[in-house]
Amino acid sequence: MKSFCFKFTIIIIVFALSFVCKIPVFSIELQSAASSISVDTKDINSLTEVQQIEKLLDDLEKDWNDHNIEKVTRVYADDFVNGDGLNLEAVTNLTTELWEAYPDIMTIGQERTIRIDGDYATVYSSDIYSGTSKNAREEVGTKGTLRAVANGEVFLKKYGPKWKIVSDKTIYETVSIGYGVGADLVEENKIKLSAPEQVVSDRLYTATLDFHISEDLKPVASISKELLIYPQVTAEDKFRLVDSSNLERLFKANMISKNELITATVGLTGGSIQPTLLGLVFLSKRVNVIPVSNETDDISIIKEPAKSALNHKPEKTSESTKEEQTNNKEDVQKETED
Repeated sequence: MKSFCFKFTIIIIVFALSFVCKIPVFSIELQSAASSISVDTKDINSLTEVQQIEKLLDDLEKDWNDHNIEKVTRVYADDFVNGDGLNLEAVTNLTTELWEAYPDIMTIGQERTIRIDGDYATVYSSDIYSGTSKNAREEVGTKGTLRAVANGEVFLKKYGPKWKIVSDKTIYETVSIGYGVGADLVEENKIKLSAPEQVVSDRLYTATLDFHISEDLKPVASISKELLIYPQVTAEDKFRLVDSSNLERLFKANMISKNELITATVGLTGGSIQPTLLGLVFLSKRVNVIPVSNETDDISIIKEPAKSALNHKPEKTSESTKEEQTNNKEDVQKETED
């Protein structure tokens, strides 16, 4: 069977897709249909600022869906760096490559929450992406259907009268692309990839691929891990004929605290009766990696729990201290005599 080298894409989503599809592509997050204001933004000035941010995000969603890279990038600060270490240039390149690979890709924003603190703001949003690949896969003769979900935070800073996006943090993302019969199976949730959303660096974790498909379909699958870095380094796929209802693989999180992307590649055939490739499925899921350190340099360690000011006892005077010391000496002397 031909090796499945796939090119596809989606920030929160795009970067993941860039690894699965083997083409570095990227999208800009944070679009939403409804919003709420945090308790920190009740005064009239903050409400006005929220309206400005709402308009910025609404315009960004429209410009992103129009595939207008010039308008999209103008709301980003020049020194923008996202949670995976990508700068504005990398984001721009990945985004345009994503649009080229998926000419009709669109994002639909869900509920968003805006929190403002002076000249800084944080937006939490959940977004859904969908699109169809520009090119058909030669193996199955059909185009791919992309679906993605991303949750994350966007950080903004006010420069004069304008807000700019200075960074982001992806909390959760999952991407699927299906070709042929694979598209229907993904839509029906018959093939699922599971992995932890967050792990500690240098620790083991398991990724599982579950199948709920008819017996006349025979899957050949692989599960691989890649670091979310740019330019990307592609892992080699090792395919296995899956005879059971799931395929598991044990991974060890990297020691440099780089976030990771788990990718499952599935080829669907009719088995020995119909060995033709009937469909392809590509699933990816983000695994955020957090550092662990035993170093204590430059870190203040509190050995006793903090006490409430309500329980604060007045400091002892020098006289009371002397009296206590005298009493302690007398107690020690008495114990010695005894």
